[in-house]
Amino acid sequence: MQTGSGKTYTMGTGFDVNISEEELGIIPRAVHHLFRGIEERRQAAQQQGRPIPEFKINAQFLELYNEEVLDLFDSTRDSRQKSHIKIHEDASGGIYTVGVTTRSVTSEAEMMQCLKLGALCRTTASTQMNVQSSRSHAIFTIHLCQVRICASDHHEGETDNRVSNGNSELDEYETLTAKFHFVDLAGSERLKRTGATGDRAKEAISINCGLLALGNVISALGDRSKRSSHVPYRDSKLTRLLQDSLGGNSQTVMIACISPSDRDFMETLNTLKYANRARNIKNKVMLNQDKASQQISVLRTEIARLQIELMEYKTGKRLTGEDGVESFSDMFHENSMLQTENSNLRVRVKAMQETIDAQRARLTQLLSDQANQVIARAGEGATEEIGTMIQGYIKEIEDLRAKLLESESVNEYLRKNLSRASNRQSLYGGGHSLLAPEKETSDIIELAKKDLEKLKKREKKKKKR
Repeated sequence: MQTGSGKTYTMGTGFDVNISEEELGIIPRAVHHLFRGIEERRQAAQQQGRPIPEFKINAQFLELYNEEVLDLFDSTRDSRQKSHIKIHEDASGGIYTVGVTTRSVTSEAEMMQCLKLGALCRTTASTQMNVQSSRSHAIFTIHLCQVRICASDHHEGETDNRVSNGNSELDEYETLTAKFHFVDLAGSERLKRTGATGDRAKEAISINCGLLALGNVISALGDRSKRSSHVPYRDSKLTRLLQDSLGGNSQTVMIACISPSDRDFMETLNTLKYANRARNIKNKVMLNQDKASQQISVLRTEIARLQIELMEYKTGKRLTGEDGVESFSDMFHENSMLQTENSNLRVRVKAMQETIDAQRARLTQLLSDQANQVIARAGEGATEEIGTMIQGYIKEIEDLRAKLLESESVNEYLRKNLSRASNRQSLYGGGHSLLAPEKETSDIIELAKKDLEKLKKREKKKKKR
């Protein structure tokens, strides 16, 4: 973290009047992206006819100067008095501050105005290495709270995310929270090179102490062998403020700014080593959902499971024995076996259908070749014989088409009879209603055999001709 390497410029808190949009820093870009995402979610909800989600956005701007936490939004503070800001940790491991001014914002312009107001109050001074050097660490924090309808993650057959109350249905809402820390660290300094004395030297020592504590925390979190040991968050107020950002429920991006000058080679090398240690930190991120929404989600899942279990009891899939032991019914096991057998039969039918298609194509090709040979032998004077042959083929095709339609209608009729018979059997437990459909099926099979014999005789006669 070198001094004069462009950290404040990268974060976007310098507020140069001549800067273009392409050169905007990270904070202005992040604020623009944040409010654009909020507007897109509102428009999407409005187009889909859902309630528009509510967003509450608050901003805080802190400065860590000589290990004192100062409020940059407090214009009435006295620099000679000791700061009364306290740092606390909640039950879930989140870090929060007490005594800090929080400003509510509703637009991108208001957020940028707050950022500009705090940046102008930040402590800066001139050294031999930087004309406008940051003499403190700055932390710009955005708190985002979203209230929206619970996401519909239900599948077919499960209950949806609503609470039924008589004839009315109430939408369930969940609250999501997020916190963005934008940290502009002051650069490490060597007193011999900066020529700092008096207050500047005291500030440099405080800055270096904070960066050293931050490096120790990064080393402890990045080294797997030390991860289970003590992490020295309390060695500095900087690491205490960033505790949940470094090793908590967060995603952290670190940008190392270095100087291209060969005079700063050692500082550049140390900065790169510093950033390389930070790359080894691995955090597991979870959704920041309020406890009520989490409990509702758990209860919804449990209700869906119980409803499925109740449906299984009603349909006879589950049974409870005399000893209270739950088991699946024989009908369920038999049904599973039949379904497996049905799947196997479907595969066999598909394979046989493919074989039949191949044989039909081969037969068609043979008949076509035979017809071509007849035409070639007949010559140009056999027009009447060719016409007779074509009429015979057309007639045979029409006969087969009529038989196919007749077979399909008979098949549909048999299917309906079998369905009604199986329903009667399941209701009354009798097996006599299946006798009539079985007789009709055997009759149809006999008729089909006779038709097949007729077709074979007709084919033999044609071949003799």
